[in-house]
Amino acid sequence: MILTRPLALAATLAGGLLVLGACDKNSGQAQRTTGKIESAAGSVTGDETLKREGKKDEVVGGVKTAASDLKGAVKDAKD
Repeated sequence: MILTRPLALAATLAGGLLVLGACDKNSGQAQRTTGKIESAAGSVTGDETLKREGKKDEVVGGVKTAASDLKGAVKDAKD
C-alpha cells in the first residue's frame, strides 16, 4: 500500500513526458480554446463535470503550448 502513490505518481509523470514530447503549439492552443468553450458551457448550463473537463483542457493546452515554446527556445539556442 505504501508504494501505491509513488508508483501512480511515476506513471503520471512518465505519461506527461510522453505527451510533452509529442506536442506542438497549434494543438496546445486549440486544446486550450476548446477548454475555455467547454468551461463556459459548463458554467452556463450548470454542468460541473463539463466545467471541470474544460478547465483540465485549458491547463493541458497551456502546458503543451509552453512546452512547444521551450522546445523552440532550446532549438534556437543550439543554432
